[in-house]
Amino acid sequence: MEATLPITKTVTPTSAYTDPRTVRSPKEHWMLIDVLDNRGEGEHSIAIGEWDGNRVLAIRWNGNAGELGNPQSRGIPTWFVLPSEYNTKLVETLPENKQIIAKALLGV
Repeated sequence: MEATLPITKTVTPTSAYTDPRTVRSPKEHWMLIDVLDNRGEGEHSIAIGEWDGNRVLAIRWNGNAGELGNPQSRGIPTWFVLPSEYNTKLVETLPENKQIIAKALLGV
């Protein structure tokens, strides 16, 4: 009997890190409103968006050159939605102009 290996998807990395403004998955649940803080390659980003119609904060690690960052699902970059009890403290860490936007949209 011959053994077979499972077929896996090969992801070809790009030359740049994953720009958080391009991360729009999972499309059935997530809608990006604004990237509030983008620390760039090898760092994290914080965004405000809507998850199933509710405004939320989300975070992700952007990745280094040629990487998708984290989180990802089946080779597609995604956001990690944070529990709302973290909203006030996290918003306080943002640049002042982004704090104004986040406070207005989240009602904090």
